Amino acid sequence: MPDSSPFSASLDAKAGIDIPEPHFSSTLLVFQLSDRVAAVRLEDVERITPMAELASPPGLPSALEGVLNLAGVAIPVLRLDRLFGLPTQQLGLHSMLIILRAPREGGIAILVDRATEILSVFESAFLPIDQEDSFNGCAEATVAVRDDIIHVLSPTRMLVAKEQAALTEFQIMAQRRLQEWEASQT
Repeated sequence: MPDSSPFSASLDAKAGIDIPEPHFSSTLLVFQLSDRVAAVRLEDVERITPMAELASPPGLPSALEGVLNLAGVAIPVLRLDRLFGLPTQQLGLHSMLIILRAPREGGIAILVDRATEILSVFESAFLPIDQEDSFNGCAEATVAVRDDIIHVLSPTRMLVAKEQAALTEFQIMAQRRLQEWEASQT
């Protein structure tokens, strides 16, 4: 029976057998979303924060839960359950906000039931999904881990162009209101 220890590759290399070293292709932030398990690549995540009080101005698009004031920056918070037609998320003690690195100007956060783990995944474990097989190509792959199928989401494709444009306008308006409010308090 072959040795599966970390030292076996160097032993086999000395014997003239070329065994490729396994390498991780991605590190994922895995989270619960309604009744699903999903993930984003860790390099797309700026930070994870507990649920906070959100501003809910009139005219809020239905896909938004509200606007987070993060150190004076207005960050819109997306409800992926509404956007993707999933069962309604129940906000609870473990609800989290995943603030994504800006795929667009100003940043965006997604509301999740809870962040469950950071997972390094071998490249061979990814099952690519064709763009036409998910809305706007927002699911780029699936990964089977333990008993779960994890949908790997692309932050740049969660919204269609018109939604991104409307969100940008809304965020500019929210940022202006936030700045005016802070200026009136000083």
